Amino acid sequence: MRKRLAAAAVGAVMAASLAGCGSDDSPTIRVLAAASLVDVLKPLVAAYEQANPGASVQVDTGASSALVQKLESGATGDVLVTADEATMTKAVDAGVARDPKVVATNRLVIVVPNGNPGKVADVRFFAVPGNRAVVCAREVPCGAAAEKAIAAVGGTPQPISRATDVRAALGSVTSGEADAALVYATDAASAGDRVETIAIPDAPVNRYPASALTDAGASFVALLAGPDGQRIFREAGFGPA
Repeated sequence: MRKRLAAAAVGAVMAASLAGCGSDDSPTIRVLAAASLVDVLKPLVAAYEQANPGASVQVDTGASSALVQKLESGATGDVLVTADEATMTKAVDAGVARDPKVVATNRLVIVVPNGNPGKVADVRFFAVPGNRAVVCAREVPCGAAAEKAIAAVGGTPQPISRATDVRAALGSVTSGEADAALVYATDAASAGDRVETIAIPDAPVNRYPASALTDAGASFVALLAGPDGQRIFREAGFGPA
């Protein structure tokens, strides 16, 4: 039953998107993307719209798991980009994504407020009860990566709170709520001089797969995987696909 419903949802997504791209002189591509892509999507969208005059791109960012849940609930979209392969696999298994292609990579880092008031030295800070540390929720990619990084030093996460996505984790530090958070390197860079970054030796690498949910979305995924998209990802601090 679940597979039949998922297949119906994909059909609805495909029909709605293709209908919008048939005779419309200004087709709109809807992209559902992981929160950590919010900044790099701006130049990616600009590049796509420049290469496709008359086209426009609507972006919806959030926790990867939440985006998949939206699609499973019947939301429409043309492209899905998640912050790890495990979440994309769930989307494919549910029938709401197909033929994903890895387009970028990212690494986990520690961010702290300027001056490092919590005296954070390494990832073991996150395994000490009472420390003002924040990690992402377990079900989202940055949370899964945090679990791996802390387990690698023989600990378990003891955060004061779990963020809904990586941007919320970053915000806990920039707002002064926390003395440290685990985020991706690109998110740390986006905060500029509002934070300090501490590298994690052998940090988990997250691979970002993109799936064209409709024929209309295939051209956007092609941009992400192509030379222009890869250049834009590199300039934003992402690793190669």
